[in-house]
Amino acid sequence: MEIQIKKLSHSFGDKVIFEHYDLTLESGGLYGLTAPSGRGKTTLLRILMGFLAPDAGTTSQGVRYSAVFQTDRLLPGRSAVDQLLFVCGGKKDREAAARFLSGLLPENSLHQPVGELSGGMQRRVAIARALWAESDCVLMDEPFTGLDEATLHQTVDFILANRQGRTLLLSTHQKELLIAYPFEWLSI
Repeated sequence: MEIQIKKLSHSFGDKVIFEHYDLTLESGGLYGLTAPSGRGKTTLLRILMGFLAPDAGTTSQGVRYSAVFQTDRLLPGRSAVDQLLFVCGGKKDREAAARFLSGLLPENSLHQPVGELSGGMQRRVAIARALWAESDCVLMDEPFTGLDEATLHQTVDFILANRQGRTLLLSTHQKELLIAYPFEWLSI
């Protein structure tokens, strides 16, 4: 599903974040969004998901998004497997969720409460949850925060192998670590 952003503008008080921003995300595209802090990367993602109304402009309607936020937003007392089952309303089975997660996490961590996992492991659970959810487009806001370089590359490989042809838009300050991957780089 193609995503159109037309003449999008947003300000916080007197601070203009972006003005008359146009962008087309082709169906199945792989996009990286980079810009200095405060330029509107998170704001753009929040507008796409409907969490924030733009001052002007439009975005495509009817797009189903799944997301990784800057904070993981996990259920701390529930296991990594439970996090995935939560986003699909129980439509998928526990074994399939565990197999999926085993591509990112050690087997012994899949069933313990995520509140007991390291920050990097929690981050990978949040990424897996966004990929597991049914969506047309996966949005990721600084998804690699807290990951060392080797884990970052393992995680990017997992994302690319499991996005199932969906459009992917991620914002990052770590573009230099992702140059080897086939992202189309955008800026605001």
